[in-house]
Amino acid sequence: MRARLVGKLAVALAVCIGLAACSTGRTADTRRGVSGAASIPLRDVGLIRPEIPLLLRNLQYPYSTATLTDCAAVAREINQLDGVLGPESYQPGPNRNVWDRSGDFVEEQTIQAAENTAEDLIPFRSWVRRISGANRAERDALRAVANGQQRRTFLRGYGASLGCPNMIPPPPPPERQRRG
Repeated sequence: MRARLVGKLAVALAVCIGLAACSTGRTADTRRGVSGAASIPLRDVGLIRPEIPLLLRNLQYPYSTATLTDCAAVAREINQLDGVLGPESYQPGPNRNVWDRSGDFVEEQTIQAAENTAEDLIPFRSWVRRISGANRAERDALRAVANGQQRRTFLRGYGASLGCPNMIPPPPPPERQRRG
C-alpha cells in the first residue's frame, strides 16, 4: 500500500517537473494535453463523449459525386473538410531546432505520464469502457474522421480529373542532405 502511494507521488512529481520544463512556447498545448489526460476517467465511464462535427456525422458515402457540379463546388467541399480535419499529414510543419524538439519530447513524455496515471485510476478499465459505451463512441469518432479523410482524398482526385487547377498540392520540398 505504501509502495503504491510512493509510486503515485513519484509520478506526480515527474509530471510537475515535466510541466515546469515545458517552456518551449507551447505551454497551451501542454495544458490541453494534461487536461485531456485528466478527463480520461470521465470518458471511460461515458460522461464525456468525443464530439463528431456535423459535416463528418452527415457524411455517409465518401465517393458521392451528386453535389459536385464544377471546380468551385469541389474546392468548397475540400475547404470545409480542411476546416474540420485540419492540415493533411504530408504538409510540412514548422522548422524546429534541437532545443525546441527536446522541449517537445519532454512535453510529450509529461502528457504521456499524465495519461498513464489517469488510465490507472479505474480498475477493470477495458470492461468499464465496453459497458459504458465509451469504446463504441471512440470507434465512431475515429470512423467519422477516416471517412472525412477519404472524402477529401477522393475530392482531390475527382477535381484533378475534371481539370481543376491546384487540386493536388505540390509535394513537400525534399530534405537537404547533411554534409558530414
